[in-house]
Amino acid sequence: MSTPRFTPLLFDFMPRLDLAAGFVLGAAILAAACSNPALAQNMADAKPDSYLLNNRPGDPRYQADILVVVAHPDDEVMVSAYLAREIFDNRKRVAVVYETDGDGGNNDVGPEQAAALGDIRQIEGRRAVGSLGITNVWFLGGHDTPSQNVLTSLERCSHGRCLDELVRIVRITRPSVILTWLPDFTTGENHADHQASGVLATEAFDLAGDPTVLSEQISPAANPDKNGNLTEGLRPWQPEKLYYFYNPTHDIFAGQGPQYSSQEVSPSRHVSYGRLAAEAFAYHLTQGGTNIANEIANNTLGSSTGEISKLVTEPVRLILGKSFVPSGVTDDVFAGIISEGIPYQRAPGFTAVRHLEPALAIGDPWGYYLKFWQAHGLDHLESLVPLEISVHVDGTLAIPLVIDNPLDTAIEVTFTVTAPDGWKVAPAAAASVRPHGEFYLRILAMAPAAKTPGWQQFTVSAKSGGKSIGTVQMRTELSTGWVAPQ
Repeated sequence: MSTPRFTPLLFDFMPRLDLAAGFVLGAAILAAACSNPALAQNMADAKPDSYLLNNRPGDPRYQADILVVVAHPDDEVMVSAYLAREIFDNRKRVAVVYETDGDGGNNDVGPEQAAALGDIRQIEGRRAVGSLGITNVWFLGGHDTPSQNVLTSLERCSHGRCLDELVRIVRITRPSVILTWLPDFTTGENHADHQASGVLATEAFDLAGDPTVLSEQISPAANPDKNGNLTEGLRPWQPEKLYYFYNPTHDIFAGQGPQYSSQEVSPSRHVSYGRLAAEAFAYHLTQGGTNIANEIANNTLGSSTGEISKLVTEPVRLILGKSFVPSGVTDDVFAGIISEGIPYQRAPGFTAVRHLEPALAIGDPWGYYLKFWQAHGLDHLESLVPLEISVHVDGTLAIPLVIDNPLDTAIEVTFTVTAPDGWKVAPAAAASVRPHGEFYLRILAMAPAAKTPGWQQFTVSAKSGGKSIGTVQMRTELSTGWVAPQ
Protein backbone atom coordinates (compact mmCIF):
# COMPACT_ATOMS: atom_id res chain seq x y z
CA MET A 1 0.00 0.00 0.00
CA SER A 2 1.49 3.28 -1.09
CA THR A 3 2.04 6.11 1.33
CA PRO A 4 -0.67 8.81 1.04
CA ARG A 5 0.34 11.98 -0.86
CA PHE A 6 0.14 15.34 0.84
CA THR A 7 0.41 18.70 -0.87
CA PRO A 8 1.62 21.98 0.63
CA LEU A 9 -2.06 22.98 0.99
CA LEU A 10 -2.19 21.48 4.46
CA PHE A 11 -5.03 23.52 5.76
CA ASP A 12 -7.58 23.30 2.92
CA PHE A 13 -9.98 21.59 5.30
CA MET A 14 -9.24 23.76 8.33
CA PRO A 15 -12.58 25.66 8.22
CA ARG A 16 -14.04 22.48 9.76
CA LEU A 17 -11.65 22.71 12.72
CA ASP A 18 -11.01 25.39 15.25
CA LEU A 19 -7.77 27.29 14.87
CA ALA A 20 -5.93 25.56 17.73
CA ALA A 21 -6.82 22.13 16.44
CA GLY A 22 -5.63 23.13 12.97
CA PHE A 23 -2.21 24.13 14.23
CA VAL A 24 -1.93 20.89 16.22
CA LEU A 25 -2.79 18.84 13.14
CA GLY A 26 -0.37 20.77 10.96
CA ALA A 27 2.43 20.25 13.46
CA ALA A 28 1.66 16.53 13.59
CA ILE A 29 1.83 16.22 9.80
CA LEU A 30 5.15 18.05 9.65
CA ALA A 31 6.54 15.86 12.41
CA ALA A 32 5.40 12.75 10.56
CA ALA A 33 7.07 13.97 7.39
CA CYS A 34 10.33 14.51 9.25
CA SER A 35 10.26 10.99 10.68
CA ASN A 36 9.04 9.32 7.46
CA PRO A 37 11.46 9.71 4.50
CA ALA A 38 8.87 8.40 2.00
CA LEU A 39 6.32 10.96 3.09
CA ALA A 40 8.91 13.72 2.96
CA GLN A 41 9.89 12.67 -0.58
CA ASN A 42 6.25 12.71 -1.72
CA MET A 43 5.89 16.24 -0.40
CA ALA A 44 9.07 17.29 -2.20
CA ASP A 45 7.77 15.74 -5.45
CA ALA A 46 4.57 17.77 -5.37
CA LYS A 47 3.66 19.46 -8.67
CA PRO A 48 5.31 22.90 -9.07
CA ASP A 49 3.04 25.88 -8.63
CA SER A 50 1.32 26.52 -11.99
CA TYR A 51 1.55 30.26 -11.33
CA LEU A 52 5.15 30.00 -12.55
CA LEU A 53 3.79 29.37 -16.06
CA ASN A 54 3.12 33.10 -16.24
CA ASN A 55 6.87 33.48 -16.83
CA ARG A 56 6.76 31.84 -20.24
CA PRO A 57 7.63 34.14 -23.18
CA GLY A 58 4.85 35.41 -25.42
CA ASP A 59 3.58 33.08 -28.14
CA PRO A 60 6.04 33.57 -31.04
CA ARG A 61 3.45 32.54 -33.64
CA TYR A 62 1.77 35.93 -33.33
CA GLN A 63 4.73 38.26 -33.03
CA ALA A 64 4.95 40.80 -35.87
CA ASP A 65 7.56 43.23 -37.06
CA ILE A 66 4.82 45.36 -38.66
CA LEU A 67 1.25 45.77 -37.47
CA VAL A 68 -1.05 47.30 -40.11
CA VAL A 69 -4.20 48.95 -38.73
CA VAL A 70 -6.82 49.90 -41.33
CA ALA A 71 -10.55 50.48 -41.52
CA HIS A 72 -11.94 48.08 -44.15
CA PRO A 73 -10.94 44.88 -45.95
CA ASP A 74 -9.16 46.24 -49.08
CA ASP A 75 -7.62 49.30 -47.31
CA GLU A 76 -4.37 47.37 -47.04
CA VAL A 77 -3.93 48.11 -50.76
CA MET A 78 -2.48 51.46 -49.68
CA VAL A 79 0.68 49.71 -48.48
CA SER A 80 0.48 46.23 -50.05
CA ALA A 81 3.40 46.86 -52.40
CA TYR A 82 5.57 47.86 -49.44
CA LEU A 83 4.39 44.88 -47.42
CA ALA A 84 5.28 42.55 -50.29
CA ARG A 85 8.80 43.99 -50.27
CA GLU A 86 9.21 43.48 -46.53
CA ILE A 87 7.61 40.03 -46.38
CA PHE A 88 9.12 38.35 -49.41
CA ASP A 89 12.54 39.96 -49.59
CA ASN A 90 13.28 41.25 -46.09
CA ARG A 91 11.62 38.38 -44.19
CA LYS A 92 9.50 40.62 -42.00
CA ARG A 93 6.47 39.32 -40.13
CA VAL A 94 3.25 41.26 -40.68
CA ALA A 95 -0.16 41.20 -38.99
CA VAL A 96 -3.28 43.15 -40.00
CA VAL A 97 -6.14 44.65 -37.99
CA TYR A 98 -9.39 45.84 -39.57
CA GLU A 99 -11.55 48.28 -37.61
CA THR A 100 -14.69 47.19 -39.51
CA ASP A 101 -15.70 44.40 -41.87
CA GLY A 102 -16.81 46.87 -44.55
CA ASP A 103 -20.51 46.12 -44.08
CA GLY A 104 -21.52 49.46 -45.58
CA GLY A 105 -19.66 49.11 -48.87
CA ASN A 106 -20.77 48.18 -52.37
CA ASN A 107 -21.00 44.68 -53.84
CA ASP A 108 -19.87 44.15 -57.43
CA VAL A 109 -20.65 40.42 -57.36
CA GLY A 110 -23.93 39.54 -55.70
CA PRO A 111 -26.99 40.84 -53.83
CA GLU A 112 -25.48 40.51 -50.34
CA GLN A 113 -25.45 43.77 -48.40
CA ALA A 114 -25.04 45.05 -44.84
CA ALA A 115 -24.06 42.31 -42.34
CA ALA A 116 -24.01 39.64 -45.05
CA LEU A 117 -21.61 41.72 -47.11
CA GLY A 118 -19.45 42.24 -44.04
CA ASP A 119 -19.18 38.47 -43.58
CA ILE A 120 -18.07 38.09 -47.19
CA ARG A 121 -15.58 40.91 -47.01
CA GLN A 122 -13.95 39.38 -43.95
CA ILE A 123 -13.16 36.31 -46.03
CA GLU A 124 -11.96 38.43 -48.95
CA GLY A 125 -9.66 40.34 -46.63
CA ARG A 126 -8.13 37.18 -45.18
CA ARG A 127 -7.59 35.72 -48.64
CA ALA A 128 -6.07 38.94 -49.98
CA VAL A 129 -3.48 39.39 -47.25
CA GLY A 130 -3.00 35.62 -47.13
CA SER A 131 -1.67 35.83 -50.70
CA LEU A 132 1.12 37.99 -49.24
CA GLY A 133 1.83 35.43 -46.55
CA ILE A 134 -0.09 37.25 -43.78
CA THR A 135 -2.09 34.84 -41.66
CA ASN A 136 -2.60 36.80 -38.43
CA VAL A 137 -5.67 38.95 -39.05
CA TRP A 138 -8.05 40.54 -36.53
CA PHE A 139 -11.34 42.47 -36.80
CA LEU A 140 -12.31 44.99 -34.13
CA GLY A 141 -16.04 44.68 -34.80
CA GLY A 142 -16.78 48.26 -35.85
CA HIS A 143 -19.30 49.19 -38.54
CA ASP A 144 -18.71 50.89 -41.86
CA THR A 145 -19.69 54.55 -41.38
CA PRO A 146 -20.19 56.69 -44.52
CA SER A 147 -19.09 60.04 -43.15
CA GLN A 148 -16.16 62.44 -43.13
CA ASN A 149 -16.41 63.02 -39.38
CA VAL A 150 -14.01 60.77 -37.45
CA LEU A 151 -16.08 61.09 -34.29
CA THR A 152 -19.09 59.42 -35.91
CA SER A 153 -16.96 56.40 -36.77
CA LEU A 154 -15.46 56.20 -33.29
CA GLU A 155 -18.96 56.32 -31.82
CA ARG A 156 -20.23 53.49 -34.04
CA CYS A 157 -17.15 51.43 -33.29
CA SER A 158 -17.72 51.89 -29.55
CA HIS A 159 -14.44 53.71 -29.16
CA GLY A 160 -13.45 52.26 -25.79
CA ARG A 161 -14.26 48.68 -26.76
CA CYS A 162 -12.30 48.91 -30.02
CA LEU A 163 -9.34 50.52 -28.25
CA ASP A 164 -9.36 47.81 -25.57
CA GLU A 165 -9.15 45.16 -28.27
CA LEU A 166 -6.45 46.96 -30.27
CA VAL A 167 -4.24 47.49 -27.20
CA ARG A 168 -4.61 43.76 -26.53
CA ILE A 169 -3.55 42.94 -30.12
CA VAL A 170 -0.49 45.21 -29.84
CA ARG A 171 0.51 43.39 -26.67
CA ILE A 172 0.00 40.02 -28.38
CA THR A 173 1.88 40.88 -31.59
CA ARG A 174 4.61 43.09 -30.05
CA PRO A 175 5.34 45.02 -33.27
CA SER A 176 8.29 47.30 -33.84
CA VAL A 177 6.34 49.40 -36.35
CA ILE A 178 2.69 50.32 -36.79
CA LEU A 179 1.37 51.48 -40.18
CA THR A 180 -2.07 53.11 -40.31
CA TRP A 181 -4.28 55.73 -41.91
CA LEU A 182 -3.48 59.39 -41.23
CA PRO A 183 -5.58 60.83 -38.38
CA ASP A 184 -6.41 64.08 -40.14
CA PHE A 185 -9.13 65.75 -42.22
CA THR A 186 -8.16 66.29 -45.87
CA THR A 187 -9.70 66.53 -49.29
CA GLY A 188 -10.42 63.36 -51.23
CA GLU A 189 -12.26 60.29 -49.98
CA ASN A 190 -11.54 61.34 -46.38
CA HIS A 191 -13.53 58.42 -45.01
CA ALA A 192 -14.36 58.68 -41.31
CA ASP A 193 -13.42 55.02 -40.76
CA HIS A 194 -9.99 55.61 -42.30
CA GLN A 195 -9.39 58.46 -39.89
CA ALA A 196 -10.78 56.47 -36.95
CA SER A 197 -8.45 53.53 -37.54
CA GLY A 198 -5.56 56.01 -37.46
CA VAL A 199 -6.84 57.48 -34.19
CA LEU A 200 -7.21 54.04 -32.63
CA ALA A 201 -3.76 52.93 -33.82
CA THR A 202 -2.15 56.09 -32.44
CA GLU A 203 -3.87 55.65 -29.09
CA ALA A 204 -2.84 51.98 -28.90
CA PHE A 205 0.74 52.90 -29.87
CA ASP A 206 0.87 55.25 -26.88
CA LEU A 207 -1.05 53.10 -24.39
CA ALA A 208 0.04 49.48 -24.91
CA GLY A 209 3.29 50.04 -23.03
CA ASP A 210 1.63 51.67 -20.02
CA PRO A 211 1.10 49.08 -17.25
CA THR A 212 -1.68 51.19 -15.72
CA VAL A 213 -3.78 51.03 -18.88
CA LEU A 214 -6.13 48.04 -19.20
CA SER A 215 -4.10 46.37 -16.46
CA GLU A 216 -6.31 43.28 -16.45
CA GLN A 217 -4.66 42.41 -19.76
CA ILE A 218 -1.19 42.26 -18.21
CA SER A 219 -1.96 40.80 -14.80
CA PRO A 220 -0.69 37.20 -14.45
CA ALA A 221 -3.34 34.50 -14.62
CA ALA A 222 -4.22 32.93 -11.25
CA ASN A 223 -4.11 29.36 -12.56
CA PRO A 224 -2.53 29.32 -16.02
CA ASP A 225 -2.75 25.51 -16.19
CA LYS A 226 -6.55 25.61 -15.86
CA ASN A 227 -9.56 27.00 -17.68
CA GLY A 228 -11.53 30.04 -16.63
CA ASN A 229 -8.81 32.58 -15.88
CA LEU A 230 -10.06 36.16 -15.75
CA THR A 231 -6.79 38.05 -16.28
CA GLU A 232 -4.79 37.70 -19.46
CA GLY A 233 -1.10 37.29 -18.66
CA LEU A 234 0.18 39.61 -21.41
CA ARG A 235 3.03 42.08 -21.04
CA PRO A 236 3.15 45.83 -21.73
CA TRP A 237 4.62 46.60 -25.13
CA GLN A 238 5.95 49.85 -26.56
CA PRO A 239 6.14 49.97 -30.39
CA GLU A 240 9.06 51.99 -31.67
CA LYS A 241 7.81 53.77 -34.82
CA LEU A 242 4.45 54.94 -36.13
CA TYR A 243 3.83 55.75 -39.80
CA TYR A 244 0.77 57.07 -41.61
CA PHE A 245 -0.54 56.83 -45.18
CA TYR A 246 -3.44 58.53 -46.97
CA ASN A 247 -5.06 59.22 -50.34
CA PRO A 248 -5.72 62.97 -50.56
CA THR A 249 -6.30 64.83 -53.82
CA HIS A 250 -3.00 66.72 -53.54
CA ASP A 251 0.53 65.82 -52.48
CA ILE A 252 1.11 66.09 -48.74
CA PHE A 253 3.98 63.60 -48.57
CA ALA A 254 7.10 65.42 -49.79
CA GLY A 255 9.74 65.29 -47.06
CA GLN A 256 7.33 63.74 -44.54
CA GLY A 257 8.56 60.15 -44.62
CA PRO A 258 10.10 57.38 -46.71
CA GLN A 259 8.71 56.41 -50.11
CA TYR A 260 8.98 53.00 -51.78
CA SER A 261 8.74 52.20 -55.47
CA SER A 262 6.06 49.76 -56.54
CA GLN A 263 7.78 49.30 -59.89
CA GLU A 264 10.85 47.59 -58.50
CA VAL A 265 11.04 43.86 -59.18
CA SER A 266 11.10 41.48 -56.24
CA PRO A 267 14.29 39.39 -56.34
CA SER A 268 12.45 36.42 -54.90
CA ARG A 269 9.16 36.68 -56.83
CA HIS A 270 10.50 38.05 -60.13
CA VAL A 271 7.60 40.47 -60.62
CA SER A 272 7.10 44.02 -59.42
CA TYR A 273 5.90 44.76 -55.93
CA GLY A 274 2.97 46.56 -57.52
CA ARG A 275 2.03 43.40 -59.39
CA LEU A 276 2.04 41.47 -56.10
CA ALA A 277 -0.16 44.15 -54.55
CA ALA A 278 -2.57 43.94 -57.50
CA GLU A 279 -2.75 40.16 -57.23
CA ALA A 280 -3.65 40.54 -53.58
CA PHE A 281 -6.36 43.10 -54.32
CA ALA A 282 -7.90 40.79 -56.91
CA TYR A 283 -9.28 38.72 -54.02
CA HIS A 284 -11.57 41.65 -53.12
CA LEU A 285 -14.16 40.66 -55.72
CA THR A 286 -16.96 42.68 -54.16
CA GLN A 287 -14.76 45.79 -54.36
CA GLY A 288 -13.66 45.55 -57.98
CA GLY A 289 -11.14 42.75 -57.76
CA THR A 290 -12.30 41.26 -61.06
CA ASN A 291 -11.31 44.43 -62.90
CA ILE A 292 -7.83 44.26 -61.44
CA ALA A 293 -7.54 40.57 -62.29
CA ASN A 294 -8.48 41.37 -65.91
CA GLU A 295 -5.91 44.16 -66.09
CA ILE A 296 -3.26 41.76 -64.82
CA ALA A 297 -4.30 39.15 -67.40
CA ASN A 298 -4.35 41.71 -70.21
CA ASN A 299 -1.11 43.35 -69.11
CA THR A 300 -2.84 46.75 -68.85
CA LEU A 301 -2.31 47.37 -65.15
CA GLY A 302 0.40 49.97 -65.71
CA SER A 303 -1.61 51.97 -68.25
CA SER A 304 -4.93 51.87 -66.43
CA THR A 305 -6.41 55.05 -65.01
CA GLY A 306 -8.49 53.20 -62.41
CA GLU A 307 -8.08 54.26 -58.79
CA ILE A 308 -6.87 50.89 -57.53
CA SER A 309 -4.57 50.39 -60.51
CA LYS A 310 -2.87 53.68 -59.72
CA LEU A 311 -2.63 52.88 -56.02
CA VAL A 312 -0.79 49.60 -56.62
CA THR A 313 1.58 50.99 -59.25
CA GLU A 314 2.43 54.36 -57.70
CA PRO A 315 5.02 54.65 -54.90
CA VAL A 316 3.95 53.84 -51.36
CA ARG A 317 4.25 57.17 -49.55
CA LEU A 318 4.51 57.26 -45.77
CA ILE A 319 4.35 60.05 -43.19
CA LEU A 320 6.39 59.62 -40.02
CA GLY A 321 4.10 60.05 -37.04
CA LYS A 322 6.64 59.43 -34.32
CA SER A 323 9.80 57.48 -33.64
CA PHE A 324 11.22 56.53 -30.26
CA VAL A 325 14.51 55.37 -31.77
CA PRO A 326 17.12 57.43 -33.65
CA SER A 327 15.84 57.83 -37.21
CA GLY A 328 15.58 60.57 -39.81
CA VAL A 329 12.15 61.55 -41.11
CA THR A 330 12.73 60.01 -44.53
CA ASP A 331 14.94 57.12 -43.38
CA ASP A 332 13.90 53.53 -43.97
CA VAL A 333 11.01 52.31 -41.84
CA PHE A 334 13.28 49.93 -39.93
CA ALA A 335 16.16 52.38 -39.46
CA GLY A 336 17.15 52.46 -35.80
CA ILE A 337 14.84 49.65 -34.71
CA ILE A 338 15.95 47.86 -31.53
CA SER A 339 14.98 44.21 -31.89
CA GLU A 340 14.64 43.49 -28.17
CA GLY A 341 12.22 46.40 -27.71
CA ILE A 342 12.31 49.68 -25.80
CA PRO A 343 10.92 51.01 -22.50
CA TYR A 344 7.53 52.68 -22.29
CA GLN A 345 7.44 56.27 -23.57
CA ARG A 346 4.72 58.48 -22.10
CA ALA A 347 2.70 60.64 -24.49
CA PRO A 348 2.65 64.36 -23.56
CA GLY A 349 -1.11 64.47 -22.96
CA PHE A 350 -3.60 67.28 -23.50
CA THR A 351 -3.36 70.69 -21.84
CA ALA A 352 -6.36 72.97 -22.23
CA VAL A 353 -5.80 76.47 -23.55
CA ARG A 354 -7.12 79.10 -21.13
CA HIS A 355 -8.30 82.23 -22.89
CA LEU A 356 -8.31 85.57 -21.11
CA GLU A 357 -10.56 87.14 -23.73
CA PRO A 358 -13.40 85.75 -25.87
CA ALA A 359 -12.15 83.68 -28.79
CA LEU A 360 -13.49 82.09 -31.98
CA ALA A 361 -12.16 78.66 -33.03
CA ILE A 362 -12.94 75.90 -35.48
CA GLY A 363 -15.26 73.21 -34.14
CA ASP A 364 -15.25 69.44 -34.46
CA PRO A 365 -13.93 67.35 -36.06
CA TRP A 366 -11.10 69.79 -36.83
CA GLY A 367 -11.12 71.10 -33.27
CA TYR A 368 -10.90 67.53 -31.98
CA TYR A 369 -7.77 66.88 -34.04
CA LEU A 370 -6.00 69.92 -32.62
CA LYS A 371 -6.47 68.44 -29.15
CA PHE A 372 -5.67 64.89 -30.28
CA TRP A 373 -2.39 65.85 -31.93
CA GLN A 374 -1.25 67.74 -28.85
CA ALA A 375 -2.14 64.85 -26.57
CA HIS A 376 -0.13 62.37 -28.63
CA GLY A 377 2.91 64.48 -29.50
CA LEU A 378 1.91 64.92 -33.15
CA ASP A 379 1.98 68.72 -33.32
CA HIS A 380 3.76 68.57 -36.67
CA LEU A 381 0.55 67.27 -38.25
CA GLU A 382 -1.14 70.62 -37.59
CA SER A 383 0.91 72.18 -40.41
CA LEU A 384 0.59 69.22 -42.78
CA VAL A 385 -2.61 70.51 -44.39
CA PRO A 386 -4.70 73.63 -43.73
CA LEU A 387 -8.39 73.39 -42.86
CA GLU A 388 -9.89 71.87 -46.00
CA ILE A 389 -12.71 69.68 -47.26
CA SER A 390 -14.14 68.22 -50.46
CA VAL A 391 -17.73 69.24 -51.22
CA HIS A 392 -19.93 67.78 -53.95
CA VAL A 393 -21.34 70.21 -56.52
CA ASP A 394 -24.79 71.25 -55.32
CA GLY A 395 -23.77 69.97 -51.88
CA THR A 396 -23.72 71.82 -48.58
CA LEU A 397 -20.64 72.91 -46.67
CA ALA A 398 -20.86 73.25 -42.90
CA ILE A 399 -18.15 75.19 -41.07
CA PRO A 400 -18.47 74.34 -37.34
CA LEU A 401 -17.41 77.04 -34.91
CA VAL A 402 -16.94 77.42 -31.17
CA ILE A 403 -16.93 80.65 -29.17
CA ASP A 404 -15.25 80.59 -25.78
CA ASN A 405 -16.27 83.29 -23.31
CA PRO A 406 -13.98 83.36 -20.23
CA LEU A 407 -15.47 86.61 -18.92
CA ASP A 408 -17.75 87.06 -15.94
CA THR A 409 -20.39 88.68 -18.15
CA ALA A 410 -22.34 87.52 -21.19
CA ILE A 411 -21.20 88.71 -24.61
CA GLU A 412 -22.90 89.35 -27.94
CA VAL A 413 -21.07 88.11 -31.02
CA THR A 414 -21.65 88.99 -34.67
CA PHE A 415 -20.24 87.21 -37.72
CA THR A 416 -19.01 88.11 -41.17
CA VAL A 417 -18.58 85.47 -43.88
CA THR A 418 -16.56 85.89 -47.04
CA ALA A 419 -17.39 83.21 -49.62
CA PRO A 420 -16.39 82.45 -53.23
CA ASP A 421 -18.62 83.46 -56.11
CA GLY A 422 -21.49 81.09 -56.80
CA TRP A 423 -21.92 79.86 -53.21
CA LYS A 424 -25.11 80.64 -51.28
CA VAL A 425 -24.35 81.35 -47.64
CA ALA A 426 -27.09 81.19 -45.02
CA PRO A 427 -27.15 84.31 -42.82
CA ALA A 428 -25.39 83.83 -39.49
CA ALA A 429 -27.42 85.23 -36.61
CA ALA A 430 -25.73 87.05 -33.74
CA ALA A 431 -24.97 84.86 -30.74
CA SER A 432 -25.33 85.53 -27.02
CA VAL A 433 -22.72 83.60 -25.03
CA ARG A 434 -23.16 83.10 -21.29
CA PRO A 435 -20.36 83.91 -18.84
CA HIS A 436 -17.63 81.26 -18.70
CA GLY A 437 -19.43 79.30 -21.40
CA GLU A 438 -18.92 77.88 -24.86
CA PHE A 439 -21.29 78.44 -27.77
CA TYR A 440 -21.55 76.15 -30.78
CA LEU A 441 -22.72 77.24 -34.22
CA ARG A 442 -22.04 76.55 -37.86
CA ILE A 443 -21.95 78.43 -41.12
CA LEU A 444 -23.87 76.72 -43.93
CA ALA A 445 -23.11 77.33 -47.61
CA MET A 446 -24.60 75.64 -50.69
CA ALA A 447 -22.12 74.85 -53.45
CA PRO A 448 -22.67 75.88 -57.07
CA ALA A 449 -24.08 73.36 -59.54
CA ALA A 450 -20.95 73.34 -61.72
CA LYS A 451 -17.43 72.50 -60.69
CA THR A 452 -15.07 75.42 -60.37
CA PRO A 453 -11.36 74.59 -60.62
CA GLY A 454 -8.99 75.40 -57.82
CA TRP A 455 -9.54 76.06 -54.13
CA GLN A 456 -12.65 77.81 -52.88
CA GLN A 457 -11.67 79.97 -49.91
CA PHE A 458 -13.99 80.84 -47.01
CA THR A 459 -13.28 83.27 -44.19
CA VAL A 460 -15.43 83.64 -41.07
CA SER A 461 -14.76 86.56 -38.74
CA ALA A 462 -16.34 87.25 -35.36
CA LYS A 463 -16.62 90.46 -33.32
CA SER A 464 -17.76 91.25 -29.81
CA GLY A 465 -17.95 94.72 -28.31
CA GLY A 466 -16.53 96.15 -31.50
CA LYS A 467 -13.37 94.03 -31.26
CA SER A 468 -12.32 91.02 -33.32
CA ILE A 469 -12.36 87.76 -31.37
CA GLY A 470 -10.95 85.61 -34.15
CA THR A 471 -11.01 84.44 -37.74
CA VAL A 472 -11.38 80.96 -39.20
CA GLN A 473 -10.33 80.17 -42.76
CA MET A 474 -11.26 77.03 -44.68
CA ARG A 475 -10.66 76.00 -48.24
CA THR A 476 -12.90 73.67 -50.20
CA GLU A 477 -12.47 71.61 -53.33
CA LEU A 478 -15.52 70.94 -55.47
CA SER A 479 -16.04 67.38 -56.68
CA THR A 480 -18.33 65.67 -59.18
CA GLY A 481 -17.51 62.22 -57.80
CA TRP A 482 -18.67 60.46 -54.66
CA VAL A 483 -18.18 62.51 -51.50
CA ALA A 484 -19.00 61.15 -48.05
CA PRO A 485 -21.50 63.12 -45.96
CA GLN A 486 -19.81 65.73 -43.83
